[in-house]
Amino acid sequence: MAGGGHSSVQDAREQLVPKRDAEVEQSHSATHVFPQYDLPLPSTSGVEKLSEVVDPIRNGYRARPEEASGSSKGAVTDGPTPVGVNGAPPPGSVPAPDLLTSPRPPMPSAGGSSIVAAMEIQEALLPAQPAVPFEHPISLPRRRWMVFMFCLVAALLFADQNLLAPNLTAAANYFGMNERQKDTLLGGALMAAFFAVGAPAALLVGWLADRGDINRRTLLFWVVVVGETPCLLTYWVASFWQFFLLRALTGVAVGGCFPLVFSLLGDLVPQSRRAGVSAVVQIATGIGLAAGQALSGSIGPATNWRVPFMVVAAPSLAVALVMLLTTVEPPRGAFEEALRERYAEGMGSYEGSISWPKVAVLLRCPSNVLVIGQGLPGSLPWGMVLTYFNDFLAQQKGFTVQAATVVLLFFASGGAVGVIGGGAGGQWLYNKRKEYQALLAGGSVLAGIGPLYALINADLQHIGLAATCFLAALGGAVASVAGPNLRSVMLNVNEPETRGVALALQSMTDDLGKGLGPVLVAGLIHALGRKGAFNVATGGWIPCGVLLASLACCMRRDEDAMQARLAQSSEAQ
Repeated sequence: MAGGGHSSVQDAREQLVPKRDAEVEQSHSATHVFPQYDLPLPSTSGVEKLSEVVDPIRNGYRARPEEASGSSKGAVTDGPTPVGVNGAPPPGSVPAPDLLTSPRPPMPSAGGSSIVAAMEIQEALLPAQPAVPFEHPISLPRRRWMVFMFCLVAALLFADQNLLAPNLTAAANYFGMNERQKDTLLGGALMAAFFAVGAPAALLVGWLADRGDINRRTLLFWVVVVGETPCLLTYWVASFWQFFLLRALTGVAVGGCFPLVFSLLGDLVPQSRRAGVSAVVQIATGIGLAAGQALSGSIGPATNWRVPFMVVAAPSLAVALVMLLTTVEPPRGAFEEALRERYAEGMGSYEGSISWPKVAVLLRCPSNVLVIGQGLPGSLPWGMVLTYFNDFLAQQKGFTVQAATVVLLFFASGGAVGVIGGGAGGQWLYNKRKEYQALLAGGSVLAGIGPLYALINADLQHIGLAATCFLAALGGAVASVAGPNLRSVMLNVNEPETRGVALALQSMTDDLGKGLGPVLVAGLIHALGRKGAFNVATGGWIPCGVLLASLACCMRRDEDAMQARLAQSSEAQ
């Protein structure tokens, strides 16, 4: 019995002697198997740092230098747990802790980088935490109010765009013009000047909106003031050239409106609702255009053709002031996926700014090229309808001015229905598959050719006013589906700091189409007559529809590229 005890003590002493040969070292402690993880190391010396963190865990707690002496009470041994008499640990020793039950020992003090490495490894092993929920800095009710005010301003600005059309003949008589001068000067040159000024104004305003250091609401207010004051002064014109100058300056408001309004709205609504809000803007501008034309068609014959200009301009200035006082500047890119985490974690507002390299990227984007390129041919029929169609229905189709105005109101009302349905349907298709939105836009433009051709060539007196209004409503509804969808595409493929310029370029080509369209049609009228010239102008929707449908080939790739650029720019800041 004594010999057995001596043997146990001797075995324990032998176990306390460290074995030099690692190949024959045996451990009597429980074996723990740890999972292997393939993790990126935090520095170039990652192997050494990782070993500093993992060795204490793999081999048990290693005593600190001041704890290694045998005289220290409660010293912790290195290696296998010592065994005393009858399997008990010898006096003065503490067994290595069991990693499954014991508290985690402190990490070695080998420098700050090793501690950081340990923390990164532990974070990588933990399950992913849910993203911090994002809340827009502006409350939802106030954002809705801001959307309403921006749309109201846009509606009033577009109300004066077509004020002359119902009273084209009355204005020509006031200035002493013959039939040819009416079509050439009032119909062609005047509209060309209106949009020729509006196009560069849109580009300038878009650049200012994208700089990042200019309050866009204040800029919109001054755009309204510069554009609507000449409209107000139209009531006192005495000569055609005075009228020509004032109408050209009014183009500043119409040209500068779209880049600013859509730049603001892009920061107020998420990607999944932009087609809808684009539809709201287009409805607002369509209602404004139709209301202005209806007001001019009713007030003009009863008073004189200049009164509608004053009636429309005064409310525009008042509403712009209310907009400035009741809205705030929205943070840029707050709803972009690449910036969502930045705003959710309170890292500060995104401060991107327009630059020439970014403009070059914008111009190389295939989706931008297609949307901007379709503007010129696609706007020819619209320019023709806005400038000539009211007078065409009254002079060539045998309707009164009031009846012709009603037909155009049905065209505009159908356009509003098409915009609502197109915005809702296009957004639904986009959320299912992005490419479907482009196919809807292109197909609807091509389908709008038929009703417009019928209005130009059919015997409208024979089919009656009701059928004529139905054709006008159908044509306006089908052709208007594309508008909100192509503008949502522009918002989705461009960074917040380039949207103003991108939409300005798109608006500029639209304005050139609407401005040059009447000039082209005026020249065609002398060669082909009004009916032939209108048929040629309507054909502009063919290349427009094809280009919009082609967006299906590139819009998804362009959106992904934009988000990647935006994330890179945010990280650089």
